[in-house]
Amino acid sequence: MKQKSKYKNKEKARKGSALLLTTILLFVVLSLVVSLSYVTVMEQQMSSKTKSSVGSFFNADSGVEWALNKIANSPGGKISAVFSGQWQEANDYAACPMEGCNVYFLDENGKVITDGAATDVSAIKAVRSVGTQTAGDPTQRAVEAAVGATGGICYTDYSLDPGKTTATPCSVSGFSVKADLGNWGGCYSNGGNFYAAYSRPPGGKCSGNYGGLFNSSTNEGEAYLCCQN
Repeated sequence: MKQKSKYKNKEKARKGSALLLTTILLFVVLSLVVSLSYVTVMEQQMSSKTKSSVGSFFNADSGVEWALNKIANSPGGKISAVFSGQWQEANDYAACPMEGCNVYFLDENGKVITDGAATDVSAIKAVRSVGTQTAGDPTQRAVEAAVGATGGICYTDYSLDPGKTTATPCSVSGFSVKADLGNWGGCYSNGGNFYAAYSRPPGGKCSGNYGGLFNSSTNEGEAYLCCQN
């Protein structure tokens, strides 16, 4: 009877040990599954945030380019007129024609311009575009850029008339002289058994191995930088 009792106790002990070991293994496996699931969820969230952040940045950058292009090609006028159809007076920004961005205009003090109907576009010194990936997305990115001083395009005006005594510099309508670039023309050297010539850029001088003389007075002129008013 005692032997049978000892045998039964040993069987119970083995069964208890197996149950405990099984419980521990299940707990370890469950912990691994939970950890892997957490890592997977976090990676998905980070991937989604990265995608949203990149999309928001590109939308903001597109808004800046759009606004700067509108300002550069504007002949002047009030902000609400230049950005007609996009300017939101109640919100103090211009809604981009593409989805995902709003553009704010800053004055010389860095403050947002609030009265677009009464403020001339020339008062805009910088633009700030705030972009989002989709409507309602909390992820936002902002891009800010300064507005060029001229607010338009420039070109170089050349003339064969030195000093522009018989012609008006920058005669294209809407453009005026921004800077005098200096004389330009042709240089030549004719000494000994060779003849050489080269072109002199605005502000340059006839110098070097080929001497320093103009080919003729008809090849000398004046150059001006002409910029949009």
